[in-house]
Amino acid sequence: MSSTNEFSRVVIIEPWPEGGIGFEVEADPVELAALARRFNLLELTMLRATGRLDRSPDGREIWMRGRLEAEGLQECVVSLEPVPATIREPVERHYRPVGQIPEQAEEVWIDPDEEEVEPLAGNRIDLGEAMAEQLGLCLDPYPRAPEAEALVVDHLGPDVRLGPAEPAKSPFAALRQFQEKRVR
Repeated sequence: MSSTNEFSRVVIIEPWPEGGIGFEVEADPVELAALARRFNLLELTMLRATGRLDRSPDGREIWMRGRLEAEGLQECVVSLEPVPATIREPVERHYRPVGQIPEQAEEVWIDPDEEEVEPLAGNRIDLGEAMAEQLGLCLDPYPRAPEAEALVVDHLGPDVRLGPAEPAKSPFAALRQFQEKRVR
């Protein structure tokens, strides 16, 4: 089975080994460049993950627990300057064979406390793709360079005043000024 993923690390899970499966995966330079393109990064210099695959106590699910580490550069959404992206995140996923996942009804109720179960077709789990997906979830969708806030404030227009805030005026203040000018 060939994979088209930029970072594929397939683990065969059947027959299940006694004691679970430990893993350590790391992207090589070609994979890092491909992942940087996929996630629109200026650069991805490191991506590695460690963890374990274990069966649930009832044997119906496979639990992946691990840690993702990545280093790279994103583009600031304001200044277009490089912004460091450092990720150090725990990763947890639950897999269940496709036939054992209940079909969804017409109405779907989402419980934020309930763990999502990934469908497992066959006897393989692609740990690399799971980590690439996790990388995409962990990246800041709107990265900003430290000096970007000053650029945003300066470009708001001529009516914006930097410094202490002026007290709010009554909505009728302009009308009052107009009437005062007419009376004179």
